[in-house]
Amino acid sequence: MKKFIPKEKNFLSQLSSSNNIIKETTLCHDGFFQLKNHTIQYDKFDGTQSQVHQREVLVRRPTVALLIFDPRKKRVLLTEQFRVGPLENKDDPWLYELPAGIVEVGEEPRLAIEREAFEETGYQCNAKIMIGEFYLSPGGSSEKTTLFYAETNLTKSGIHGESDENEDIKTHILSVSSAITLMQQGKLSVTTSLALMWLKANQLSEALNDH
Repeated sequence: MKKFIPKEKNFLSQLSSSNNIIKETTLCHDGFFQLKNHTIQYDKFDGTQSQVHQREVLVRRPTVALLIFDPRKKRVLLTEQFRVGPLENKDDPWLYELPAGIVEVGEEPRLAIEREAFEETGYQCNAKIMIGEFYLSPGGSSEKTTLFYAETNLTKSGIHGESDENEDIKTHILSVSSAITLMQQGKLSVTTSLALMWLKANQLSEALNDH
């Protein structure tokens, strides 16, 4: 089978040219998030230029998330909290997620997620493995999240969160299969689903290697 090799666009040359991609920017909202409207034009795959057009983008600082796994008990730790987004679709706004948060200015992502994990779960974890970096919704958001993995002895769940940030977070210790069932029911965030699929793939790989 022929290996697929993606064609690289000369992105850096576009950025460094006098007529770069963003022609004009309007700041539409500046609150907890920013909403910008960019007037853009870029080189297309056929060598011609796109029409000048507008795209709105929700601007967020980088975020981090942590998959906490107990390898002896084969359990994962998920958080449950209110999320306003699903209300727009008239869905249940209490979602199951990984411990996660925003990287503060000048903060290392690994240290940021260890801080957030302790605040949201009470567990002090060593985020020793970076699973990957992902854009969660690149068609309309700048948010880029870094996903980490940590192992610990999961012994208790509870209620956590920073009250001055209106956080009300309940933790759950679940089997991997129970967590995947929640994914199939649409009750997980995308980062949580990616982490579980990564974990399941690694478990399958280990099982195959043992035979």
